[in-house]
Amino acid sequence: MTSIFSLSDPVVITGVIGGVVLVLGILAALYLRKRHQAGSQNEGKTGPDAGRLAYQPQARPVPAVPKGAIPRPSRQPPVLPAPKEIHLLDGRADISESLRALAEKYSLDALTIATSDGLVFASSGDDDSQTDAAQYSEIFNNDPLAETPGAVLTGIGHKGSDLVLIIRTSLPVPDEIRVRIENDTKDILNWWI
Repeated sequence: MTSIFSLSDPVVITGVIGGVVLVLGILAALYLRKRHQAGSQNEGKTGPDAGRLAYQPQARPVPAVPKGAIPRPSRQPPVLPAPKEIHLLDGRADISESLRALAEKYSLDALTIATSDGLVFASSGDDDSQTDAAQYSEIFNNDPLAETPGAVLTGIGHKGSDLVLIIRTSLPVPDEIRVRIENDTKDILNWWI
């Protein structure tokens, strides 16, 4: 059996090419018709959504930056003011007055010296000194590096006794100032006890 048409026959080649062109033409016509229908639906729309497809996000306006904008200074956290020149020992009646002078010198809220078992050893006269001594001594004994908001805890030694210095302030205390407070506290302890 021989076939009537051969693939090398020019009539067959022309027919195949014509069929492909016909299919492509139909597809192009369908595409243009669909696009025209979508365009006629958007004709009534005005504004930023006109011509946008439903799945596209809304366009956002870019805010204009005024020329000559003034930069804001960065907010720096509050720090303790510079220590005042106050004599801690001369003219003081007792250790509590010396500790009050120390609190005034460094602009602190209160100072309490507590024993390691939570008793008040000396205080600047704050009403909460007994509570502070009990609470913060326990915290310091369990974790000397614990963060305690509103209070700075440090250990000091005096004549063989381990004491806890409780510095009450809402401001951060730099290490340099903390060391100076410790040294002044030791001077007060050596003077009075």
